[in-house]
Amino acid sequence: TIPPFPSNLPTAEIHTVDFAALLNGSKEESRKVYEAATGYGFFYLSNHDVDYNFMFDLANAIFSLPNTEKMKYDMGATGHYFGYKRSGAMFVDDKGTPDRSEFYNISKDEILGIGERGAHPSPHPQVVTERKAQLDEYMRSCHRVVTGLVDALGKELGLDPELLPSLHLLDRPSVCQARVTHAPPVSEDTICLGEHTDFGSITVLFNQLGGLQALEPNSREWKYITPKPDCAIINLGDSFVKLCGGRLYSAVHRVMGPPGEQARSNRHSVVYFARPNSDVKLRSLFDPPPTKEEEDQLMNADAWVANRA
Repeated sequence: TIPPFPSNLPTAEIHTVDFAALLNGSKEESRKVYEAATGYGFFYLSNHDVDYNFMFDLANAIFSLPNTEKMKYDMGATGHYFGYKRSGAMFVDDKGTPDRSEFYNISKDEILGIGERGAHPSPHPQVVTERKAQLDEYMRSCHRVVTGLVDALGKELGLDPELLPSLHLLDRPSVCQARVTHAPPVSEDTICLGEHTDFGSITVLFNQLGGLQALEPNSREWKYITPKPDCAIINLGDSFVKLCGGRLYSAVHRVMGPPGEQARSNRHSVVYFARPNSDVKLRSLFDPPPTKEEEDQLMNADAWVANRA
């Protein structure tokens, strides 16, 4: 049983978007997505049809492995952004305080057999490979969410309705990925993952415990984004904001130790990070088309992620 989230903490007042209604053409839900994407940068998504519960079992299985086994898949050794990140490999502040979170990244292209990564997948522990079929469906269903949201935002922004979805195609190479995370029981004033913005397009997150905080727009006040039963938590990333000419908002957020009684629990998160297709050049879609010389100077989506990572 998960202890309740404390009722006396500052929490973000954010929209809940009904995804089924959005797909059915609801103007009200589409407007809510736009208001969230230009306001707090976070919102809840209900009726999303993503089967995510097995991912918490996968997280438990991965992070229960011996350290010697996990370190075989250490992304610091492989030089790419898939595999295992140990606790303490990143800093949470400018004093060099190590983070308290370990995570494991799994490539969408590897699981779905797309492009070069699909042809030459990374090694993974058996607890990952034996769930390949479930991971395949999880990534497809998360990507359906992403497609629905970028479609709605493109229309709200007055772009060609086909444009943003065409830059986020499931079957094209990209560095989209699933992630599971773990932080051990710590006090609620411990920073598990330091403040940052996501660097992709759309983040689809599932949490059971509190700890996620976002900066309230136009202030320096941290507010909790509390888990909401059966809802995904959605936020935007920097590459999507760049494509949309800075008209949307990529929220600064961090992860603290779970508050109240939840602090005694291990904290797992389940995430899908959607990024633009690998060959997409990152520029404002509202600007005139670049010249050949200008285009050669632009960074593509994969280089952007590699640079940020």
